[in-house]
Amino acid sequence: MRASLAGLFCWMVLIAAFVPSNAALAQETAPAPTKVVVGAYVNDLQNVDLASHSYIVDLYIWFRWSNRDIDVPATMEFMNIFPTQERIQKLIYDKPLEMPDGTIYNVIRYQGAFSSKFLLASYPFDTQLLVVAIEDAELGSEDLVYVPDAEGITINPDVRLPGYRIGKPELRFSAKPYPTTFGDLSSPETSAYSRVSLIIPITRPWISGLVKTLIPIFIAILCAGLALYIHPDHVEGRIGLVITALLTLVALQFTAAADLPTVGYLMLIDQIYLVSFIYMLAVLARVVSASWIDSDVSHDVVARRDRRAHIATTVLFSGALAAMIVAGVNG
Repeated sequence: MRASLAGLFCWMVLIAAFVPSNAALAQETAPAPTKVVVGAYVNDLQNVDLASHSYIVDLYIWFRWSNRDIDVPATMEFMNIFPTQERIQKLIYDKPLEMPDGTIYNVIRYQGAFSSKFLLASYPFDTQLLVVAIEDAELGSEDLVYVPDAEGITINPDVRLPGYRIGKPELRFSAKPYPTTFGDLSSPETSAYSRVSLIIPITRPWISGLVKTLIPIFIAILCAGLALYIHPDHVEGRIGLVITALLTLVALQFTAAADLPTVGYLMLIDQIYLVSFIYMLAVLARVVSASWIDSDVSHDVVARRDRRAHIATTVLFSGALAAMIVAGVNG
């Protein structure tokens, strides 16, 4: 009796070891997700607006897939559309075309505004990424996966974006998780959705940033520094010149900030203005201190001290400015 029970137990162990569980069967029988080949052609770029974090992209996006039970262009959606009424979305073919490899193919033409939060820490020597993000509105990554076309993404060679250099575009693919079921009671678990991001880097030429941004600041700095070369007897003229240059610098800062969004960190342009204000306050402090020098001290001594103060403050200002610009260009 004991031998028969031992034998039965061994058969049960062997059966449990070789017969797959329900979870394993479900995993083996689960269908593979539909692969959708994606490619894009950027026809034009327009109106990069830093203040609203928006830009206009005119592009073609094509899809190739084999599962004829789904309509990929119909369920595709852009994830970072900027809210505006001026947009064009058109399906090139009313019905998908049959391809020689057995897949079906269709193209979407879209022209409209998109939004992506710009990083402005290095402004005006910044590099921005213009992003167009795409997901399927219905099928998660377990049912549909985007994959890159061999051609990838190309850009119209005639595209010009004033004030920027356009870099090499790329496609990035990822699974975007969402920590919610969106209220769907039939799907108790959260899921991820396959996402493809069209990324176009644009860079502001550093020479234009130097000329447009720093030349007016340099002129104001030069005028303030020249106050130290006016005869020490003309106290009102020396102070008036520094104050005028200081007010000019304040006006320049307000003008530069008009086209920029409000951010909670110091941009490079803010740091440049901050150092410029410190320079002007140092010059003003020297002018005021020189006006209190005893009459026993000759004007030549005062003039030499003024020149030394001007050289010291200018060297410190130039060093700080150069360090910030190099960090901004390289950063």
